[in-house]
Amino acid sequence: MRHKLIAPLLFVLALLCSGAANAQNACPDPYSARGLCTPITATATGTTAAVVATLPAVAGKTTYLCGFYYTGTNATAANTTTSVTVTGTIGGTMTFGFPTLAAAATVQNTIPVDEGFIPCVAASAINTAIVVNGPALGAGATQATVTAWGYYL
Repeated sequence: MRHKLIAPLLFVLALLCSGAANAQNACPDPYSARGLCTPITATATGTTAAVVATLPAVAGKTTYLCGFYYTGTNATAANTTTSVTVTGTIGGTMTFGFPTLAAAATVQNTIPVDEGFIPCVAASAINTAIVVNGPALGAGATQATVTAWGYYL
């Protein structure tokens, strides 16, 4: 009788654990024939100037970007044309809008850009860095932060 219950329970458990959030770990195959997978992160913080998080190039390895987070405060003057860009990826530059409002605006700061990629995005070539560029917010901004994460393989 127990054997008849165990198989359906294991099946249900497998279904619950196979959602999109579990589709790919930071290192999808740590024992690849290409060598060990190495998780990496980069972060930068500033105020009014651009901030950059770089997943650096490693000789003989491909860099993968699995996600990034960018946030910043409003500046003295609104800037509706600022963007977060990601360079060095296989598909070319990726652009994500990040308009800012005037610091005196009655609404809160722009919602952060929080992107995760499944599957992770490869660099355009072996030994190529991937760079997440946060925009210069301008005078009056008090905080800007960018963080990127991925792995080498």
